[in-house]
Amino acid sequence: MKLEIRAVVVALSICVAAASCAAQEASVSVRDTGVSTRPGSWECTPGHPIEKRDFALDNGAIRYSFAYSGCVDPSHGEKRPSSEGNFGMPSPTRANFYAGGFLGVIINGEDAITYRVADMQVLEEGPRGAIQAVFAHPDATVGLRLMLLPDSNHVLCLLSWRPREGATIDSVQVKLTTYPSFFTSFHHRQGERHCRTPRTDQQEVSTLAIVPGEDAYLYYYDAIFDPANGEGDGPCATLLGPEGVTGGRVVIASYPVQSFIDFDPAAGAARLAFYDFAGLTNAQAQSYLDEHWQADQAELAATDFRPLAAQDLDVAAFAEQTRTLLGQAADDGEALRPRVEELLGQLETAQTQAQEGDWQAEASLSALLRDSQELLWKLRIFAMLNE
Repeated sequence: MKLEIRAVVVALSICVAAASCAAQEASVSVRDTGVSTRPGSWECTPGHPIEKRDFALDNGAIRYSFAYSGCVDPSHGEKRPSSEGNFGMPSPTRANFYAGGFLGVIINGEDAITYRVADMQVLEEGPRGAIQAVFAHPDATVGLRLMLLPDSNHVLCLLSWRPREGATIDSVQVKLTTYPSFFTSFHHRQGERHCRTPRTDQQEVSTLAIVPGEDAYLYYYDAIFDPANGEGDGPCATLLGPEGVTGGRVVIASYPVQSFIDFDPAAGAARLAFYDFAGLTNAQAQSYLDEHWQADQAELAATDFRPLAAQDLDVAAFAEQTRTLLGQAADDGEALRPRVEELLGQLETAQTQAQEGDWQAEASLSALLRDSQELLWKLRIFAMLNE
């Protein structure tokens, strides 16, 4: 009878715990389509297998989506070609940060985003929404994290690069491709592209030299295709972190506006933020930047991009507490001991690797804790029942 009561209590407690978690409405949701493969057409050689994966970060007020594609035919080796780019932003708008491919991370002259994906996953959702990708550049392990916060209108971005053994990183440049507000040439229309910073405003056709410390944001807009005129999707902008930028340029053409931002290779990381001001007029977007860019930059600099669970975890203390519960659970705990010890071993290994800068290990810490909640609930309940 005692065993039956214990089983009922355990089952009910787990259900209550699960219901409690489900009742906490997520502030930021994250959607992951998973990996799909289909025969290519325009991306690479027709018929070659194209790997695709889409993510979306949604805080209820705005939804940013990201699309990866790359050809995985063995003939390319470690390269993953995709003719218009590998990493795009299809929403809020397909223009602005180009849906077909807006991001390049050029290490020693080679774009890391065009190499094999070593890892790509949802990092967290709820209080924050974040995704992660790691690329196998020949000279470096290159990481990308994108995060949306509740009540925010922009995506925070952290890039990292760790040199491979024997390699030296001599140059790091981020390339951004934008079509501000409207695909002008595609529709046989003429616009008037601009890039504005806190220091200056230049229009097509010209090149703006980025001055570190002064050009804290790059605001891309079209004076013709402005929602105030009844045309265009609205402008966009890139915010630069306060450290690490060494220069660069913005090439303001009549169709794409491409930014080439240079970073200190020794820094090992770079911070950016992306704004798609979909639906806003040029004046409204500029007003937002005038009022908020300094606070947004301070938030970008202060944000800890590690998963919240990994930030708060003290593996040694967690192991001690868990083994104490295991002892308190008496005979009931013995059945769980192998799984508990396996979990603790995995956490210790992941923490050691994470402390060495391994992003996949950081993500693993968070995933291990998330996936072991039912096991830990059972252990707590058995400890309580054996008091």
